[in-house]
Formats: sequence, C-alpha cells, structure tokens
Amino acid sequence: MKILLLAPHPFYQNRGTPIAVDLVLKVLSKRGDSIDVVTYPEGKNVNYENVKIYRTPQLPFVRNIRPGFSWKKIICDFFMFFQVIQLIFCKRYDLVHAGEESVFIGLVLKVIFKLPYVYDMDSSLAQQMIEKYPLLSIFASLFDYLEGIAVKNAKVIIAVCDALAEDIRKYNPKHVVVIPDISLLK
Repeated sequence: MKILLLAPHPFYQNRGTPIAVDLVLKVLSKRGDSIDVVTYPEGKNVNYENVKIYRTPQLPFVRNIRPGFSWKKIICDFFMFFQVIQLIFCKRYDLVHAGEESVFIGLVLKVIFKLPYVYDMDSSLAQQMIEKYPLLSIFASLFDYLEGIAVKNAKVIIAVCDALAEDIRKYNPKHVVVIPDISLLK
C-alpha cells in the first residue's frame, strides 16, 4: 500500500506524538508498505525501508516548534499543505494517515481527489483550543462542527484512549479503533 503520512510536528524528536509516529512507521515499513512522510523542518531523520521524509522549508523565524497550537505551527501547516499537493500531483497514494490538525488536509484530499484518510487522533482539537485559549469559547460550536466533519469523513479514527473514542461518538464516525499510547517508563 502507498501511504501519505502527515506529521504536523517536528519529526523525529524524542517526545510524545513523534514517538507514536515513529512506531507507526516501523510497523508499516515492516509490513512492506511504502510511506511518504510530510513533516516540519525540525527533527532528525529516521531510516526505515520504504519510508521517505519530505520536510517543509526551514524559515529563520520559525524555530523550536512546541506541541500545541501556535503561529509557528500555522506557518508550517501552510507549507505542509502545498508540499502535500505537490506530492499528490506527482505520486499516487492509496491512503492518507493524518495526525492532529493535518486531518483537515486529509479532508481536502478526500473531497478533491477522493483519497481516503485515517485520522490518528491523540486529542480533541476543539477541546484543546478552548482549554488553551478560553476567549475562543465563543467559537466552540464552530470548532465542534469542523472537528465533526473531519471525524465523519475519516475512513477510520485511531483514538489513543477509550474516553476519546467515547467523546467523538457524537460525530457518528464510520469506524473507531482504540490503540493506547505505550508507556515510555522502563
């Protein structure tokens, strides 16, 4: 299978989501899938069979990208979108694996190119925005609506816990699979 994996964060860095993405790449590579990863400019390369990493441009004023919503991520996501469109026109993919906010890129690809996507969901983006920026609570309905569209249109939702899987049931997802994060404690 030819998979386009969207990783909207520095990859690889030794922290939460990048660790999970690395584990996904290991499994898909061993399975024999061909994976193109589009990610941010920061991070170190990993070398797995059948995995190619594409990075957004390194901009001098966008460094040290932290987890969560930020203007730096918005800039990187903008460039990620155009990198993805360029790849779509050059290559043929069977599936998009989208994490975090890149699910909206996956949604656009589904609408325009009829390309199915899997939503690798670590948390509710709608809840995250309101919790981090309480003043945005006036947009809570809009955030829920947008998240609902992304969830409803995904071929599969991969949730990291039962609580998240239960929370998104209100959006009527097609299929939800719970794959808990693994403990990094030794």
